[in-house]
Amino acid sequence: MAYWILHGGLILSALAVIAFLGGPLFTSTLAMFRRRRLSIEGLFTLSLLGAFVGSVVGSFTGQGSVYYEVVPIVIAIYTFGRMLGERSQAKMKLESARLRERFDRVTVQSEQGNWRECSLAEVSVGALVRVEPGGPFTVDGIIHTGIGYVQETALTGEPLPVVRRAGDRVRAGAWSVDSRFELVVEQGAGTRELDAILQTVEGADDRPSKLQTQANDLMRIFLPIVVAVSAGTALFWGLTGNWMDAVLNSMAVLLVACPCALGLATPVAISQGLFRLAQLGLVSRDGALIDALARTRRVFFDKTGTLSESDLRVTELWVDTDLPIKRNKLLASVLTAESGLEHPVAQSLTRYLKSEGIEDSCELQNLKVIAGQGIAYDLVADELRHCLQVGEFSLAESEQAIEEVVEGLHETKGRRVFVYLNDRVVACFVLGERLRVGVDQIWADLDRLEIRSHILTGDPLPELSLPPNVQIERGLSSADKAKRVLESSGAGEWPLFVGDGINDVAAMLRASGSIAMHSGAGLARSVAIGQLLNDRIELIPQAVSLSRAIIKKLRGNLFYAFVYNLIGMTLAATGILHPVAAALIMLVSSFWVTTRALSGHSRI
Repeated sequence: MAYWILHGGLILSALAVIAFLGGPLFTSTLAMFRRRRLSIEGLFTLSLLGAFVGSVVGSFTGQGSVYYEVVPIVIAIYTFGRMLGERSQAKMKLESARLRERFDRVTVQSEQGNWRECSLAEVSVGALVRVEPGGPFTVDGIIHTGIGYVQETALTGEPLPVVRRAGDRVRAGAWSVDSRFELVVEQGAGTRELDAILQTVEGADDRPSKLQTQANDLMRIFLPIVVAVSAGTALFWGLTGNWMDAVLNSMAVLLVACPCALGLATPVAISQGLFRLAQLGLVSRDGALIDALARTRRVFFDKTGTLSESDLRVTELWVDTDLPIKRNKLLASVLTAESGLEHPVAQSLTRYLKSEGIEDSCELQNLKVIAGQGIAYDLVADELRHCLQVGEFSLAESEQAIEEVVEGLHETKGRRVFVYLNDRVVACFVLGERLRVGVDQIWADLDRLEIRSHILTGDPLPELSLPPNVQIERGLSSADKAKRVLESSGAGEWPLFVGDGINDVAAMLRASGSIAMHSGAGLARSVAIGQLLNDRIELIPQAVSLSRAIIKKLRGNLFYAFVYNLIGMTLAATGILHPVAAALIMLVSSFWVTTRALSGHSRI
């Protein structure tokens, strides 16, 4: 009675695992047969059924051992991999939905001339829509009225807002910084450039990693061999021996061919590799990143927010020595005026002035924004009222005075912000992009790894000093970037794309591998298969070296597993290898391969 209670419990527990968790595995196996394309799911299912049937035979006959523990192991391995893929897909679709929702509402003018807010789907081409300061552009269109700064960094890669006025074209995904715009709709719901990017994301399926593809290719050869050898073994021993020998030996073939050496050791080794990458500061959801890093021969970089910091820094400050007010008073007034603004230039000036010890202690009057040009305010000092303006070249009364100031600057590149006091130029800030730490070294490191570096940017005038072996292309759209990546992929270069913005998403999906900056857009982070937690882009060459060592080790494990299975099946088919020994060898082999994979990374 105790025997049947124990074995009955084992049988029921195995059946429970199969019933609750085995559905996706069996569904994938049926799909494999419908596609007539063998994959590793077939070997998982075959080994699971072999272990279960062999165990049931052992339980009822009282001969041999039982291997019910193999059932949950096989299902757990498969379920874990499937859950990782589904989780990453769900996250990507969620970010896409959030972005659609953010750019779905629009303020449109009715036939009666009233303004009303509605869904984007209700707006037709030719309608007049309004965008308030600080609001998003949700349609592609032509500006009808308005002039001011528009932030287009996520779409074009330009680090600073650009001035847009009547007649200029703007696209959904941009933001008004300081002005109200009215524009005529050219492209509405479903036809915007932003929609094309989102459709690419939502239509993307999980692509198997190279390791998974290699395993499936191996299974297409190996699975028919396993089935044929097991069936042949059963037939031979059934004709020459007895049915018990036929069942035991055929089950031994299936047990020794259990994919644990492939299905357990390889995922564990990949997980260990991903852990090592995470220690560097590069995290990923699956082993596809290791594949991409190990095989890439060209890395594409976005510029703004990727190679450079997302914020600007002041590289030079010139202040006239002949001032009617104290220098610190002038700079303090600039700090007070700019500190409450969301404009990237204002934020950069605020950070710089505070770092220089300037205090926000001025009382200003008549502070106002000059759309597309800057700000103006009045400052009272020594009982005198001074009119000040901070902003563009266009605010100057005399171009000659501006040119004299510019000629005296040390910095020949960068964005200039002028301070005018009573229509006279009294100060000039020079703002530039700040390259991330290690960017200058990354080109040489990748070159030593025989990897070509290529910069793709939407910025028409990037200010970068690059070695001659680094190629840069300017003023590219999202589609242009994706095209360059596809060309590289067609040339067999296994391109890797590193970016941070919405305009990088299409290229990321076309690349063999993609890495997003942690500070980048949510959609870019969800699409990319890897993410630099601290935006430490200089880690990429180290990650490539580590991944190459991991792949080399895994290739050795795959070869060992294949040879081991062939030898083990031969011994089992001839009756030399008993099912008990087959199960022990399978477990020992899996343990050895897994240990070898783990210990290998400690020496990388």
